[in-house]
Amino acid sequence: MSTSPSQTQALAADSAPFQALVFDLGGVLVAHDNPVMYARLASRCAGGCSAETVVALLRQTDWSAGIPVEALHQQLRAELGYAPGWDDFVADWCCHFEVDHSMLAFVERLGAHNRVMLFSNTNRQHWEFLVDATDGRLARLEPYLSHEIGLTKPQIRSFEVVAEKAGIDPGRSVFFDDVAENVEGARRAGFQAELFENQAKLQAFLTAKGVRLG
Repeated sequence: MSTSPSQTQALAADSAPFQALVFDLGGVLVAHDNPVMYARLASRCAGGCSAETVVALLRQTDWSAGIPVEALHQQLRAELGYAPGWDDFVADWCCHFEVDHSMLAFVERLGAHNRVMLFSNTNRQHWEFLVDATDGRLARLEPYLSHEIGLTKPQIRSFEVVAEKAGIDPGRSVFFDDVAENVEGARRAGFQAELFENQAKLQAFLTAKGVRLG
């Protein structure tokens, strides 16, 4: 009796060391130099606005939790005299990203034999920019996004919701993030979790665990 491709994938998942490999986005697959973005926004505000002033305004609200970023644009204009319109603002808001194409390709290879997912604290504009920058490749990595679920890392409930939506057992899955606080949040939610440092160390960890790399 022949086995269908979907059945083959299911059998492979059952025998894999982890039910799912869950990756953070920023700092793992995408570099983000936040001071560059702060400085760009400040340079377009009224007389002598500093990057520190922009940071203070940004930190008043968690823009990854689903609040429309259009509200930030309006706030910058009203409070700091930010001049550009919406399209230029989005360009400024996304100016600090650089896709790590080597990591992206590595994670895609992992996806050939493992269930690969993303869980990112992000807003719609950042996500759409990065999907476009990767020609849609990020969107094919089963993304779970804070602005869509309305919860952000390191909240325990955010990890629980991702597990529920994905239908995975946290204890049989592993999460990778470059922020120690998020790793700890994942562990408290029952995930196995590891601090991401670089691709070489990630590959060594996965190899030691018997993960098929692609």
